[in-house]
Amino acid sequence: MIFIKLRCLPTILVGLVAISSTVVAAPQSIEVCESRALDGGVFRAYANPKPVSSQAFTTNGGKKINLDSLPGPRALLVNFWTTWCTPCIKEMPSMDRLQGRISRDQLLILPLVRDGKGLSEAIRFYRTHEIINLPVAADRFGKISHDHHIGPVPQTLFVDQQGLVKGLLIGGVDWESESVLELLDDCLDVKADQNPSG
Repeated sequence: MIFIKLRCLPTILVGLVAISSTVVAAPQSIEVCESRALDGGVFRAYANPKPVSSQAFTTNGGKKINLDSLPGPRALLVNFWTTWCTPCIKEMPSMDRLQGRISRDQLLILPLVRDGKGLSEAIRFYRTHEIINLPVAADRFGKISHDHHIGPVPQTLFVDQQGLVKGLLIGGVDWESESVLELLDDCLDVKADQNPSG
């Protein structure tokens, strides 16, 4: 009986080594929403995410919609911009293409114009630059900007599916670049390879 137990010992040891190596193996990649520098901007992750503003923005049709009614189950990017801001002009086409690649059920990109002229100037800008996937909207009295301490534009809030602001992107970026797509995945669990449906 003892002889049989000793003969089985190598098999048992091999099994234990296999189990322990499986337990010790680290995950291939860990998605962490953290601050980082990007080409053209910097993302500041918030250690303690707070709810997105409940203030209303104005749509192209003049309707007022509370910002906090938009997230969930989708994530939200709230971009603050003006029609005369050079980095805004440069980043808007890639932002438009990104929205065309991702379903609005997963991610809604909401540019809020801050021009004094408001929506009429934004509509002209959209036509000139052939922006077709993004809604026209304005933070008319700057209340949303004020709630989130928005400074010089462009700046973009990253809002998760629970309506919490995970961080702020300061500056204009290429929204289809690998580093920005990785940021969207890490902070909002949004992947750009999803088929758009809305």
